Order: sequence, then structure tokens, then C-alpha cells
Amino acid sequence: MIDPKRVWSLGVMAVLCGGLSACTSLPQTSRTSAIHDIKITEKLASDSLVVRPGDEIRWVNLRKDSARVDIPNLESEDLACQRGFSNWMGLLRETAELKANETASLCFKKPLIINYNVRAETALGGGLLLLPGTVRIDNAMPR
Repeated sequence: MIDPKRVWSLGVMAVLCGGLSACTSLPQTSRTSAIHDIKITEKLASDSLVVRPGDEIRWVNLRKDSARVDIPNLESEDLACQRGFSNWMGLLRETAELKANETASLCFKKPLIINYNVRAETALGGGLLLLPGTVRIDNAMPR
């Protein structure tokens, strides 16, 4: 005899598995093998960077204290990859909190200009270090 509760449970499991597998689709564009590091110390090693779509932009906190990377208006549909810019549920955030020696990265699908700020505490006057930077994603960049 078939147990109706068991059939219902199996149906619910099948729907959940199908829904979860739909959320794990591949990105529309592939990543390139190029990685561009933006090293954070008391200043940015590179505050203006030009990359190609699919290149990985990686912020590296080389400070002893934490730093925060803020990218206003960051949109998930512009990204081919991301690490460190999401909350515990996987939702995209405009901010990445980096402890000492941690990194966060993004890859963009199409040409854009991204303005960002790195914020960190400092012993210097004011107590807060604000380091602005720009990343230009450009198809025309020579290899």
C-alpha cells in the first residue's frame, strides 16, 4: 500500500531539488585567466586599473587591521564572478569586509567604469582612511 504522506514528501523534495538546481546556472560569459590585484596598505598600489571583461579584480588587504571595499550600485547582472561581496545567504552586497590578509574579487561581463572606495581605520589624523579608486572594464584594451 502506498503511503500518501511519503508520496507528498517525495514530491516536495523533487520540487525543492529542481528549484535549487535552477539557481546554479553557469554565468553568461566565461572568466579569463587574468587576475589583477589591488593591494591595500596605507594607500592603494593601483587606484586606476584597466581590465578586460571576464578578468578578475582582486582586492588584497595587506594591512594589520581590517578594511572595507565599497562599490556603490553594484549589480549582480553585471558580474561573471564574485567572492566576498555576498552575505551569508549568497545575496550580493555593495561592500566587502576584509580582515588582515584577506581578499575579495569580482569579474565583470561587459565594459563599465566602476568607482570604489576602500575604508580603513588609521592612527593618522582623522582615524579613518578613505582611498578612492576606479576600475575600467574595456573591450578595446590590448593584450
